[in-house]
Amino acid sequence: MVIFDFDGTIANTLDSLISIMNDLSDEFGFKKIKESDVEYLRGKKSREILKHLGISIFKLPFVIRKVRREINSHIALLSPSVDLLPVLKLLKANGCHVGIVTTNIEENVRKFLHANNLDFFDFFYTAKKVFGKDRTISKIIKEMNVEKSNVYFIGDEVRDIEAGKKVGIKTIGVSWGYNTKNALEKERPDYLIDSPLELEKILLS
Repeated sequence: MVIFDFDGTIANTLDSLISIMNDLSDEFGFKKIKESDVEYLRGKKSREILKHLGISIFKLPFVIRKVRREINSHIALLSPSVDLLPVLKLLKANGCHVGIVTTNIEENVRKFLHANNLDFFDFFYTAKKVFGKDRTISKIIKEMNVEKSNVYFIGDEVRDIEAGKKVGIKTIGVSWGYNTKNALEKERPDYLIDSPLELEKILLS
């Protein structure tokens, strides 16, 4: 079983997220993200980013709700982070069960996948909390009765690697998303890759 994160790993939502966050900053009273801040923030954990921007954990659910609503309005126009189509086809051809775990909503994810001809996923699970992916992954493993040794979780953020390790499955960090390669490396994922081609070598070897 191969489980993908969505934002950053599959969909290139970073620029859109920054724009939306800046539009919401006055309403919720947090700092705007300057262009000069982006690379610095990509090297930080989610909680550190929230602290830097001045977003309290209590205010976060309301911010997330607005962000999801805004992204939903143009999700189909966004582009993929990288070309995952060849590796998805290979995974399916080799009998892999492929799914997505995300804090985004399923409607958004399906719109994006359909618009980009990436309808190759068997299941979608939404983690209701930003830091709750480990519980969602555990639920999937239990419901589908899969051995943890046969599960890979692929993500672009430190919290993705943390979630996978907490569950006890293999983790693959990708350098093309939200967090920098250096930030991911510090979390010691089982694999850290720069291109989809490397996924083929890891998952189909």
